[in-house]
Amino acid sequence: MNERKYVDPKADLTFKKIFGEHPDLITSLLNALLPLPEDGKIVSVEYLTPELVPDDPLHKDTIVDVRCKDQNDRQFIVEMQMIWSPDYNQRALFNAAKAYSRELPIGGDYRNLNTVYSLNLLNDNLALDAKQWYHHYQVAHSEIKGETIDGLQLIFVELKKFKPQTWPERKMAVLWLRFLTEINGTIPDAPPELKENPEVRKALEMVEASALTPEERAKYDGFQDWLCRETRRANAERRAEKIPELEAKFNAAVAKLDAANADLNAEKARADAATAERDAATEKLRQTARNLKAMNLSIEQIATATGLTADEIKAL
Repeated sequence: MNERKYVDPKADLTFKKIFGEHPDLITSLLNALLPLPEDGKIVSVEYLTPELVPDDPLHKDTIVDVRCKDQNDRQFIVEMQMIWSPDYNQRALFNAAKAYSRELPIGGDYRNLNTVYSLNLLNDNLALDAKQWYHHYQVAHSEIKGETIDGLQLIFVELKKFKPQTWPERKMAVLWLRFLTEINGTIPDAPPELKENPEVRKALEMVEASALTPEERAKYDGFQDWLCRETRRANAERRAEKIPELEAKFNAAVAKLDAANADLNAEKARADAATAERDAATEKLRQTARNLKAMNLSIEQIATATGLTADEIKAL
């Protein structure tokens, strides 16, 4: 089997190698994907330790994929999440809040706090039915549009829903998202548009299979094996979680069908009773006609008395 030219940039090793070791590339990615004001673009970044150590030793440490700050001391947390879980949103919020709270020393001025941006790239779909793939969360007033409290900005990008034509005005964003979605370890070569951009081309060179050392390749393959197992496990859990919901829907459908059948049976019983009542009344009229016929009354007289037709009376 021929060796593929590229490995997947979303894998843990390659993602951190690209965006956790090259300030120019993480700067480009953040400027492309974050909702930054035009006068607030990132010029330079300084990497921070990706480990967010908690104040409470009973809580576990959190290690994010990339953490850095820019020339204005704004913090940026970047996560590449291959498998979504129901608690991921809370985890992203917790990490962003933790980083935000660490900015202020004891006795510091709250006005010196800087915004923390949490960029979460998801290779899985959120538990949302919406077709929207870019989700921006911030602390906003529930009634006054545009009224927000600065501090935390959470962005979730669902890579599987992304289509290049959905964001034509953000060329660099489209190029980075195409890099993350199209260079997936299966294509023979990269599209020319990606190679033409110097930043994306630099990232492409780092995910060439031939550029990995034997140790890196072993780590990459190990991650892919883990991802395969975890994906199967996660899918099995999702199916298991769906069983009670499906059972409830099935039981509700059965109950609805039983109710409909009960209504149908009741209607049929009423119809049968009405038919039997009509048949009894008709038989009573026929018996009356027979009695009148035995008394030698005319057909016309019997018809007038019973309401039966002449043919019905003659047939008795």
